[in-house]
Amino acid sequence: MNLDGLTGSRARARAEIVACETCGKPELDAAGRTRGEGLIALLRTRLSLSGDVGVDVSSVRCLWACAKSCAVFVRSRERVGYVIAGLEPTEVSAQALIDYASLYAQSTEGAVPYKQWPAALKGHFHCRIPVAAPPEGMGRLTEDEAPEPASRIDIEP
Repeated sequence: MNLDGLTGSRARARAEIVACETCGKPELDAAGRTRGEGLIALLRTRLSLSGDVGVDVSSVRCLWACAKSCAVFVRSRERVGYVIAGLEPTEVSAQALIDYASLYAQSTEGAVPYKQWPAALKGHFHCRIPVAAPPEGMGRLTEDEAPEPASRIDIEP
């Protein structure tokens, strides 16, 4: 992968591919899975073979992109996100998503130059989701300023 122009202060933040579980219902594959479940399984398999490329895979029941099955949402806390739809549940699509998400994770704002997009994803970007604005009066925290997640919260009566 060519990473020219993709480094920055947020380059360490991980990317997440959120895949739709119910894409393609009611059609089931030979293993009894929806197209979305098949893509999720392929994503997890391909990711396990890729090592740590700064990408996580999760799923959601439905992304409401039913007319453009299979759909995924590529996101990160401080970057724009992208819904990518009309994907086939194949190893080629799964690897292309992982490759794209890895480049996305290394970008500053979430923009990966078009010439670096995997060919299997070109023409499949459905929409761009802006970064959520912080509450009024609060700026964005840098990754170094963000608090560690609490493992337990004690509340006194």
